[in-house]
Amino acid sequence: MTLSSESTSGAPQAAPVWQDDSAAIPREGSLMVAWWIALGLAVAAIAGATLLQPDPYREIISFIGDGLVVTFQITIVSMTFALILGLFAGLGRTSHIPFINTVASLYVEIIRGIPLLVQLFWIYYALSRFIRLGPNVSAVLGLTICYGAYIGETFRAGIQSIPKGQMEASRALGLTRTQAMRHVIIPQAVRVVLPPVGNEFIAMLKDSSLVSVLAISDMLRRGREYASRTFAYFETYTMVALVYLFVTLIFSRVVFYIEQGMSRHGKEAPASIMHRLSSVVLDLVILDFIGLPIFGLTQLLLPEGNTAVLVMLALMAAVAIAYALFFWTRAGRTPGMMAVGLRIVTHDGAELSLRQAMGRLLIGVLPLPGFSLIWATPRLGGSPLQDQATHTAVVQS
Repeated sequence: MTLSSESTSGAPQAAPVWQDDSAAIPREGSLMVAWWIALGLAVAAIAGATLLQPDPYREIISFIGDGLVVTFQITIVSMTFALILGLFAGLGRTSHIPFINTVASLYVEIIRGIPLLVQLFWIYYALSRFIRLGPNVSAVLGLTICYGAYIGETFRAGIQSIPKGQMEASRALGLTRTQAMRHVIIPQAVRVVLPPVGNEFIAMLKDSSLVSVLAISDMLRRGREYASRTFAYFETYTMVALVYLFVTLIFSRVVFYIEQGMSRHGKEAPASIMHRLSSVVLDLVILDFIGLPIFGLTQLLLPEGNTAVLVMLALMAAVAIAYALFFWTRAGRTPGMMAVGLRIVTHDGAELSLRQAMGRLLIGVLPLPGFSLIWATPRLGGSPLQDQATHTAVVQS
């Protein structure tokens, strides 16, 4: 850090200006401008096409909509299993036991050396000589195995980034190596690896388009079906690309706020609408994963029709309420809010009473974010983000 000041003979001394080594790094404002421009172009292109030329763009959107749901489902399930596999691979790569270290290293080196598309073909077609797996199982298995190797390397780098003194101090306090890894090393490593893991989720979301070769009706597959039927290749693939761009832009910003929430710096900055919406997106992703078994059971047990849809919606609403209440009554905030580093306090900065917490939950959380934005301060993203109805505010923790 350097101190610079301008001084001339006979002139008053100017106030010192502190500059650090990060001065050459683009600030959040310039990065946000680029993000908003990209998002605005994507939204304008999608909205303009569907409004100015409904035929065929509106039909394309409705046709690929259910494919987008399938894309999300495969990505979320695969990412969950890849995180578990990657954690074990990362721990194996840092293990002092030669056999475990060798097996984990062998898995990472082999999988990273084979393209994902080849892995998908091998699991679905070549492996069918011995065991027949369905397309969905093959897709999830292929994405899990492939990204588990990359995430394993991310966990290894995160664990090894923790100073060795942490382990030595833990062992000096009487902890075993396993206890030290569980209670000291891994919690610190999670803070380091969470942002790159978020980037891996975005990469998996895009690479999930490869599962269309397994006859899975994801968004790309649905677009291909529409294009082959109408020969509107330009319109169809343009719209598919724009939807992918829109979704990845949203999640890239969510990853940015997760990284910001994990950082120990900048906590004095006010919470913004973007922070709040990012936490909502994360909660919806978690709820989508929780709701997958409900969706599958509904499809299996009930015949297709309005009754099945109503039952599924009612069950999902009950799960959403239970999810919010469970975390709210224990931590005062949902997992999405924890990830981006948000908490809710009164206007005086005190902890919420039970009445205020329930009021904020009903008004601000369940509608996601619902009336909370209507009651926000006139200057959106003000300091702090307030809810006038319950006299509470969202701040960075």
